[in-house]
Amino acid sequence: MAKYYFESIKGKSPWYNFAVAVLALLVFGWLIATIIRFYAGFWITGLNHSITWGGSEVLFVLFVGLSAGSLLISALGAIFGQTEYKILSRVAALNSVLFMAAALMMLISSWGRPDRIFLPFYNINPRSMLSLNAFVYSSYITVGIIYLWAQLKNSEKWSRILAITAVCTAIFVHSGTGFIFGVINGRELYFSSLTPLAFVIAALSSGTALAMLILHYSFKATKRKIDPRFFLQLSKVMLGLIFFVFFIVTIEHLIHMYVPEHYAGEEYVMFSGSFFTYVFWIQLYGIGFILPIIILLYPKTRSKLGWILTASVLHVVGILGERILFILPGQFRYIPILPGYEFFSNAYGDGETITYFPMVTAWIQYIGVIAFVALAYLLLIKWLPLLPQEAKLIKPAPAPDLLIEEGNGEEEGGEEETDAGAAEAGAPA
Repeated sequence: MAKYYFESIKGKSPWYNFAVAVLALLVFGWLIATIIRFYAGFWITGLNHSITWGGSEVLFVLFVGLSAGSLLISALGAIFGQTEYKILSRVAALNSVLFMAAALMMLISSWGRPDRIFLPFYNINPRSMLSLNAFVYSSYITVGIIYLWAQLKNSEKWSRILAITAVCTAIFVHSGTGFIFGVINGRELYFSSLTPLAFVIAALSSGTALAMLILHYSFKATKRKIDPRFFLQLSKVMLGLIFFVFFIVTIEHLIHMYVPEHYAGEEYVMFSGSFFTYVFWIQLYGIGFILPIIILLYPKTRSKLGWILTASVLHVVGILGERILFILPGQFRYIPILPGYEFFSNAYGDGETITYFPMVTAWIQYIGVIAFVALAYLLLIKWLPLLPQEAKLIKPAPAPDLLIEEGNGEEEGGEEETDAGAAEAGAPA
């Protein structure tokens, strides 16, 4: 059977060395900022008595979602035998491990006592998802690493077995993360039985979008050829997932609005004119849902590679907005101890809406963790055979639209077109 041939990159260009140096410097900045935060305390990041989950937790749930989504995308080829997705399998499996490592870096470096990292492993509370997640996350990373190793060894049997295990673990990991917040019934904007499902679907859609972006720019930077029809097929998968997460998130908010004691919180998010109102309508629904759907449905844009990549970026930005809306407004809004009655505020912020914005130390941490993912990726694709030499679509697609590579400065008529016959020519044996 035809297959793809993977090899590492050379990584000898001045731009590669420059990128590695800059990213290493940013990671070092994360380390310094984390040490400062540890000794100075939470106040140095902008947190306060009411806002104890901030930007670190927003990025934590975003990274967990991107990790789970990447792993699920990676397993498509191994589980369902879809050969055309195997070009994604190694890179996506690597990214799943890196994003989970980044999520844990973000979480642990935001703790007041990171030295207590091993406490959940011997102080177990079966009724607490926070306690159980210590085992879930460590098991997830272990499965991801072994799954990647099986692919590097070209073991079809073990790749399939581990892919099924990885998918089950990924679904459980992200459902568990959503479960942590969805069972907080003391905060009206958190409590929801749909949260675990919404987290999983958002992970799939954003993971697909990210996989396309990483794949395209990895091939472009290393001057390797990739059949554009991969992106056409993946864009259709992403479009279906966007519709699904759009539906789930909308239903979740409508249910909250229907419940009288939750209406005030939803009104604060949707109609108060606060920062979260703009995140909700512009970043989440406008940028994250509506624009990508229009791009991927409109005949003149849905088959153009540049527009597909634009839709991917927009959707990832929108999912970041969804994570912001889930973590922060539930803490900004005060807890209505006596619903329907006003009560006086005090020095701890009871009875009033709290404000929060990350300070410089926190931003250095955020940038440093993102830089860690990029640095580890650049180093590992140089050391390990993760990218195919060339990616032609082995399994023919049923009469796809023509894809046009954009960004070369030429008019549409002068752009390079790839049709089914040209794409199949020269497919590796």
